[in-house]
Amino acid sequence: MKKILFMVFILLITNSFAQTNVTLLSNFNPYPSIGYNDIWGYVDSQGREYALLGTRHGTSIVNVTIPTNPVEVAFIPGPNSIWRDIKVHSHYAYIVTEGTGTGRGLQIVDLSNLPNSATLVNTIDTWFTRAHNIFIDNGYAYVIGTNNGGGMHILDLSNPTNPTRTAYYLGSNYIHDVYVWNDTVVAAAEDSYDLIDVSNKSNPVLISVSPSLPGIYAHSGWMTEDKRYFVGTEEFDVRDVTVWDLQDRTSWDLIVPSWQMMNPLPTSGDPVHNLFIKGNYAHISYYKHGYVVLNISDPTNPFLAGEYDTYSSNNGTYNGAWGCYPYLPSGITLISDINTGLYVLQFNPPSNIPPQISHFNQNLVYTDSSVIINANISDDEQITGANLHYRTVKDEFTSDWFIVTDNNGPSGSLYEFIIPGQTNRTEVQYYIAAVDNDNNVSTLPEGGSGINPPGEIPPPSFFNYFVKIPGQLVVNGFSPSSDTTILNNGEVPFTVNVNDTSLLNITYQWFRNGNVVFNNNGNSYLYRSLTIYPAPRTDSVRVVFSNGFYSSEISWQIFVEPVTSADNNDNNIVSDYLLSQNFPNPFNPSTNISFSLKESGNVRIEIINSLGQVVDVILDEFRNAGAYILKFDASALPSGVYLAKMTSGNFSKTIKMSLMK
Repeated sequence: MKKILFMVFILLITNSFAQTNVTLLSNFNPYPSIGYNDIWGYVDSQGREYALLGTRHGTSIVNVTIPTNPVEVAFIPGPNSIWRDIKVHSHYAYIVTEGTGTGRGLQIVDLSNLPNSATLVNTIDTWFTRAHNIFIDNGYAYVIGTNNGGGMHILDLSNPTNPTRTAYYLGSNYIHDVYVWNDTVVAAAEDSYDLIDVSNKSNPVLISVSPSLPGIYAHSGWMTEDKRYFVGTEEFDVRDVTVWDLQDRTSWDLIVPSWQMMNPLPTSGDPVHNLFIKGNYAHISYYKHGYVVLNISDPTNPFLAGEYDTYSSNNGTYNGAWGCYPYLPSGITLISDINTGLYVLQFNPPSNIPPQISHFNQNLVYTDSSVIINANISDDEQITGANLHYRTVKDEFTSDWFIVTDNNGPSGSLYEFIIPGQTNRTEVQYYIAAVDNDNNVSTLPEGGSGINPPGEIPPPSFFNYFVKIPGQLVVNGFSPSSDTTILNNGEVPFTVNVNDTSLLNITYQWFRNGNVVFNNNGNSYLYRSLTIYPAPRTDSVRVVFSNGFYSSEISWQIFVEPVTSADNNDNNIVSDYLLSQNFPNPFNPSTNISFSLKESGNVRIEIINSLGQVVDVILDEFRNAGAYILKFDASALPSGVYLAKMTSGNFSKTIKMSLMK
């Protein structure tokens, strides 16, 4: 029986469409030394158009009726903050921020007298003082990412200057953003997307939860106009854009596991931010890539339709385009760039598009069986031919090019090309080609040409994978060489030396008394005896090492002898478990993390980077019930967004922290 390996593990999307199709109308940078965040749009009763541009010190209201000549007509001061979010209902703007001080909470601004003036008519901090985002639909505001729980406040805007709260939903994790339509909410809830029924505004009910994907931070997203597909953005630069089929609201079907911009190849530190859908296009503020437009006429196969880079540098991670607003009647798009302010852009949808090819790529294949190469190929009219060209390289010998087609024909836009199995240490180079009924030819990677057959002239670069047959692990030594005895305040370093005969990467997982203490943290672990546990006792340390195909382990026992010592016990009385927002935040290089334990027990606090990797464990020990403050020193870490995750018993909570150096 022939074995087929489906290459779907690490999804890195490259697209063959390279046109820009975006025109710069103007750039307006009134506060270059302050910085910017979100953006929204507004149209007054006379049809004049405005940009509501968030800055770090307030909200700038800019008249863009003449898109080549933006003019600031009003400014609403607000608390200083990196984060600010703005939405509009009727002729009122609703503004939230994570800043503190004067103006904290929800600002309500009357826009009815524009372009002459705008007036702050109310500031409400009754239910929250800080919030990360706000969404307005059908007369209700949904405020999320707030202090005191991070849930979702539902506000009735029947009285637009004095809203009332109908519910505070806490049935999901911390909610970063939402999309709302027809009494249904999609909540971006850190590890997952949650679907919530809000037909009863006083009693939101959870409908379903998406699968948790490794490494993602569910950031935000938008529904397609037929309300079937949800297009999500993950801010941690792991998958960037995902597409979910929500035809069955009780389950989440991931149909596009990842779409990422390439420059021209994927690089770390290129995350996506916010996405908005209008018609067949998704308009994206893509941080360092600027303004990006995807054609989603076929949601299963999004492809690049336009882009405009608002950030000329490639430095940093969270720089460039923050917000996007494509809904003004004139058809212009507003972009807010963190560094350089407002961009007024015109997206020009292309016509007579050549075939669009996207491909799920993987660099290594661990089998000598046949390999299936999947590709999505679509066109604005009709694909008339598609194939895959491949050749092999081994021992400095390069073969001729071979051509394979999809013998069974495509399933919709999905093509399957089978490359025969190869021997160990063979490199396979390949590219994909397609032609449409107008004789437009595309190759992926780009640069190939020729019609008979499509792509007969190869592109200058190729996809490739290496065949590597996994080998066994060899243990060269470990320390201590046997079980050991220490005093209750002592420590023991543990190390293992392991080689992989096939040169695969080795991962290590360390356990202490059956609990994971480090994942893939290298071949050493320092055991420290915890004096809060009674002695004499016997602890255990175990390490499991793997090359992904073969695993082995070594375990030790540690016999802990008693010493005379005082137990430093905090006896603060608290009523619940709590992980509070760190302070200060943003921070450099250290910050304070406070937490409370309702009951005594083991507590673990991990620091997780934007790739979903645990970069530090700042606490993993037994603590008595009470309130605590830990100081976290991030001197050794680069700038970026990090998560602090606390686990104690059945309690688990995560906070988001910003390290800015």
